[in-house]
Amino acid sequence: MKKKIWAVLLGLSMALGLTGVSAVAAEDPVHIRVALFTDGADMTDSQKQVFDAFKEEYPEIEPEFEYITSDSYGSNWNGYLMKIQTMIASGNEPDVAALGLEGVAFLAMNGLGLPIDDYIAAHPEEMEAISYDALSTDLVDIFRVDGKLYGVPYEANSVVTHIRKDIFEEAGIALPADDWTWDDFKDICAQIKASGVDAYAFGVPQNFFCLQALLYSEGGAPLNDDWTEAAINSEACNKVFSFLHDSIWVDEYAPQPSDTISDVELIVQGKTAMGWWGRWVSDDYNSSELYDTIYVTNVPGGAAGNTTCAGSAGFVVLNTTEHPEEATKVALWAAGPTYSQVFLKTGSLPANPTWGEEICATDGIIDNYQIMYDVYNNGTWRRSQDPPEYADLANVYAKYMDIIYADQEPVAQALDEAAAEINQIFEESSYRTTEEDLAVIDGLFKN
Repeated sequence: MKKKIWAVLLGLSMALGLTGVSAVAAEDPVHIRVALFTDGADMTDSQKQVFDAFKEEYPEIEPEFEYITSDSYGSNWNGYLMKIQTMIASGNEPDVAALGLEGVAFLAMNGLGLPIDDYIAAHPEEMEAISYDALSTDLVDIFRVDGKLYGVPYEANSVVTHIRKDIFEEAGIALPADDWTWDDFKDICAQIKASGVDAYAFGVPQNFFCLQALLYSEGGAPLNDDWTEAAINSEACNKVFSFLHDSIWVDEYAPQPSDTISDVELIVQGKTAMGWWGRWVSDDYNSSELYDTIYVTNVPGGAAGNTTCAGSAGFVVLNTTEHPEEATKVALWAAGPTYSQVFLKTGSLPANPTWGEEICATDGIIDNYQIMYDVYNNGTWRRSQDPPEYADLANVYAKYMDIIYADQEPVAQALDEAAAEINQIFEESSYRTTEEDLAVIDGLFKN
């Protein structure tokens, strides 16, 4: 979308900010619309619990949660972000939106997010209430654009290897050590295939966020270090994609992906023994009553060791809100313990280990969950490479994952074509037309 359009929206938002904050009678609470990503699950009871808890502290504010699903199969946050963009463009935007790291740069560079630095300085007691100092500073910096903070993480998802303990036990295979390598992984795949168990060794990643973890472990990445051009056709990336392709078409370690069953459903149904996700799939395990069945460990170590991909989500206030003070209060409160204890009993990894570790320890679903926090403590993670052109890049990634998994082109050719399309997106991008734009992109947190 052209910057001139966003400039008009920004001008309107400034006008609203100046004229829309009017006195509200004590008996008439301020209504704050909060957009949340959902997979379609009924969250009514949880929503009521959070509403009641919040209003006990702030009876003058009425949060209204609006659940938005993603229509993009396997892309999750991409489809959700596209819907948020449509809401903004149509003038039907919420006051607060839960955003993954994929949407922060987009919102900030379009001047649509409200920095919260001044609010934080004026309300230190609210930051203390959410144990802000316990958060990883690197996770927080994902929400810092051009020196301004736009949100506080409430969830953090590091991609790890998920293993069905029952399939390993049936195949007579010991669980791997946390410092295992790709050679160890391939040896286990061969053992599972030879064991005669009725399951594939693993399912290939259908979510590019998860696939990035495999690229990172081999020292590859979809973009170069400063996010100015494609690197998806590097030797390291070619090695990973070739392994995934051959696992389907040569070694038969993995099934060909299907539109009718996801990689998560494959492991839930016991059709695969391993896969790569964060804690968010614990919702699926819980629904299928897979208790004490899943063990997690690091991504297999390659040229870059056991390095993985990780990210986070936080609540961002849109600067079109007529109630910035109340909206920011809701956004920060949702980064605290009550929200996590209600909504993240299963699902994503709470960003704050102060209460997050207890939540993970008591859910009874994932064994060795500590490994998901260890990647932040040890620094063995890289954030997903998500510049403001994220939505367009996600389409390219999905297109060429499908081509490679379906054996429609040689891997090297497909990756060269993907790189060419990525570079064209950057060349035509409206976010890279001025030195100021380039400086902002250059200043985004990268590790």
